[in-house]
Amino acid sequence: MSKFFMYSTRLQEFEQMMMLVPNFSKRGKGLIVLKDVPFTKEDVACRFCTEYSKCKNDESKCVVLSERLKANEVCYENIVRKTFKDFREYNFKKRLIKLISEFNGDFFCDSSHQQRFENIINTNNRAVKNIDYQFFATLFLLTADHELSEWSTPHIYLTKVDFKSIHLKGIDTNRYAVFQTAKTISTGKEYIKLNEIADESLIDERTFQVIVHAILLVKYGSEILDICK
Repeated sequence: MSKFFMYSTRLQEFEQMMMLVPNFSKRGKGLIVLKDVPFTKEDVACRFCTEYSKCKNDESKCVVLSERLKANEVCYENIVRKTFKDFREYNFKKRLIKLISEFNGDFFCDSSHQQRFENIINTNNRAVKNIDYQFFATLFLLTADHELSEWSTPHIYLTKVDFKSIHLKGIDTNRYAVFQTAKTISTGKEYIKLNEIADESLIDERTFQVIVHAILLVKYGSEILDICK
């Protein structure tokens, strides 16, 4: 007589697995897919997270940022203030407060900006998850304006931008600031200073917003785009 009660039934393998010696070796990795789950604030509370001791409420290290955004546990103001909390430049802080108060939920400048950005991402079948944050933010900046995008696109490659080959024609201060910020993020060299970005006489609100949002992309990656969904 078999020791398995479920022998020769559809539950046979399950019963055998339950009777294995404890601490048996794992057979591989599993993946749980949750789709369109209506997360609540309680579901994504930091105190329940196994990674809490590592991130300590630092959203840039959060492994469930998308879920926290969907549950309205993390808001735009909260993220912006935490990202720039160490910035001391007065005019920059002043403009930041205004940006937060006027934010309407649109992370992109407009629908055309989003379309240009998505077209670049889809070129060569790029996978968003495989794009590093700096390059992601660089593409976001270079597609913010139609003309800047036209000048830059032929020199955007799979993992880098050939800035030396981009020739700017009669560029104004706003496009220049966006371009120099893109170079700064991409290369790690300072091509534009904080006080220049904060100067209202040089940089308009639209440009200031796209630069701030690019910095958020550098810190949080594509998950930050869930703010406007």
